[in-house]
Amino acid sequence: MLMLPEKLMLLALHDEKGAVVFSSSTALPFALAGGVLLELFFRKKITMADNKVRFLDAKNTGELVLDRTLRLMQESARPRDVKHWVTRIRRSMKNLKKEIIRSLVRKGILKQEVRRILWVFKLHRYPARDRVPEMEIRQHIRNVVLHGHPPTEEDVALLSLINACNLVGEVFPKNERKQAKQRLKELTRDEAIGKAVSAAVAEMTAAVSAAVAVNMAVTAGAGSR
Repeated sequence: MLMLPEKLMLLALHDEKGAVVFSSSTALPFALAGGVLLELFFRKKITMADNKVRFLDAKNTGELVLDRTLRLMQESARPRDVKHWVTRIRRSMKNLKKEIIRSLVRKGILKQEVRRILWVFKLHRYPARDRVPEMEIRQHIRNVVLHGHPPTEEDVALLSLINACNLVGEVFPKNERKQAKQRLKELTRDEAIGKAVSAAVAEMTAAVSAAVAVNMAVTAGAGSR
């Protein structure tokens, strides 16, 4: 079974080019960090309530990214807010995107290719080796958002991350985007998935958006000097 951040990465990578689609490039690292936290939440390794992340279980999961995050949390002297951990994971794991891609390579879903620019510069790309997992994810998303299939808690979390890193336009064609965006709002407010999950997803989405906004402001400021 794929982790939330792995599913998000598959949707963000262009199948043939093996590179992240431009629309999500800025927000994706923060959304992946949010996906790591939500994955830990669903595995009952942490709780997220009142905008605080609290550590529950140190036992390794067998997933490198998740276990590195658990070690970071063990080192924290006190509970921190969700935004802190989104930013901390993104900063502490500067190659978070590559770590998740490597996990997908190990699972046989992506393949690594080295291409050269002007026969000198190396460019790493990760096109699909096995297209089935992504096709199944996309079809499942469409069934939930457009065809009324009941969502799971993990579905709502993934849809919120898709929205947070501007992948709606990548997942849905232009004529379906308005309907999809409206349905996404409804799903994240759906009491049927449980108040605790709804609150955790809402906190995570807000934290990712805030972290992206701060990053863009810092980048813009640096660029104007």
